[in-house]
Amino acid sequence: MSKIPGLIFLALLVLVFAPPLPVYAQQAGQVDTEPEEYGEEEFSPVLRDLRRAEIVMLGSFPITFFLTLETFDVYRFIDHYGDDDSYRYGFWPYRSADPAPYSSGEIGAIVATALSTSLLIAVADYIIGRAKQKRPER
Repeated sequence: MSKIPGLIFLALLVLVFAPPLPVYAQQAGQVDTEPEEYGEEEFSPVLRDLRRAEIVMLGSFPITFFLTLETFDVYRFIDHYGDDDSYRYGFWPYRSADPAPYSSGEIGAIVATALSTSLLIAVADYIIGRAKQKRPER
C-alpha cells in the first residue's frame, strides 16, 4: 500500500486543526489604513480642469453617439427615399428586419462626429465654468 494517501490525509488534518498564523495586516498596533481625501495643493488647476473635461467628454459620448446615429439614419432615409429598396434605410423605430449595412466610411464619420460633439460639450463646460469663476458673487 502506498504512503501518499496517508500523507495527504495527515496534511489535511494539520491544515484543518492548526491555529491560523497572524497575517501582517492583523498585527496589533497597526495604523488606520483609510485613504485620505485629496488636498487642494495635490493637483494643479490645469490637471483638475483636464480631468473634468475628460469626465464630461466620456460621459456625454453615449448620448452624442446615439443622437448622431439617429440623425445619420434619418439623413440616409431621406437620401434614399423613393428608391426600390428605401425600406432598408428606415430609421429607428421604423427600421426593417434587413437594414442596409453601413460602409466603413459612414461608421468613421458617425464616430468622428460623435467624438467631436462630445469634445465641444466639454469645451463649452470649461468656458461656462471659467465664466462662473470670474463672475463676482452677489
